[in-house]
Amino acid sequence: MNSRPVLALILPPGPRLYRALQEALSGTGPALCPFSPQMPAFHRKELLTALAPAAVETISGQQPWVPAGSRVDPEVAVVLATSGSSGTPKFAELSASALRYSARAALDRLAAEPGERWLCCLPTSHISGLQILTRSILTHTKPDIVPRFDVAVVAASDAAFLSVAPTQLRRLVDAQVDMSRFRAVLVGGAALSQDLRTAAQAHGARIVTTYGATETCGGCVYDGTPLTGVRVQLSDSGRVLLAGPVLFRGYRNNPGLTAAAWDGNWFQTQGRGGPRRSIRYPRQPAPP
Repeated sequence: MNSRPVLALILPPGPRLYRALQEALSGTGPALCPFSPQMPAFHRKELLTALAPAAVETISGQQPWVPAGSRVDPEVAVVLATSGSSGTPKFAELSASALRYSARAALDRLAAEPGERWLCCLPTSHISGLQILTRSILTHTKPDIVPRFDVAVVAASDAAFLSVAPTQLRRLVDAQVDMSRFRAVLVGGAALSQDLRTAAQAHGARIVTTYGATETCGGCVYDGTPLTGVRVQLSDSGRVLLAGPVLFRGYRNNPGLTAAAWDGNWFQTQGRGGPRRSIRYPRQPAPP
């Protein structure tokens, strides 16, 4: 069976990362694992040792990693480090089909029009930022990439969509930025307080709250409603269970951890309660 090598990319967000993601999604390049160049060197080395990629690429060029680890399934396009809410680092393997499905479902939910661009000011080493690039690839648009969040840059942007964490939204509100310029402002990564939502809306923000995880290719529940094809239910212990075509393929080199979190159908999140009051649970047919 064919397999793919894993390339660790330690570069700031930009054209090279965009191209590498295109190649990973199309199958013409290796599976990609992006790292932030700002990550402390000792932590990066620890993660790279656990990942054991075939090669590491930095601004200085590409070098083989010794010893290289196992290759991944040919369907896996991206491998991302994630600790989730457990605090234990692990690497989630995401297929090209799951990443594309998630991106397309989000675009459909937002009724995105051809040519509408995204402003990316979230880390592209995390699923939230990386999926902004995937959506841009699918729509053949060039995203505005902001390596570090900057209120002035956001305020001057002519992009149609913005995705931020609540702390970033607070900075925009405090700076009295007019957010009516954006067709939608996606907010995820942490709970959004009603006070902050109201304040942002007073500045023109059309807020869309998102809920998801690295293992679900990012946000898979928008404003309390699952994206098309995504199913949500609660376990007996109150944990949120997620299923559908956005799910990961497992954790790299950790079948035991994979089996504990995913039974091949439902992914069990680690958080208890969490969005129980905000997520609605419509009956949906199983995705094809």
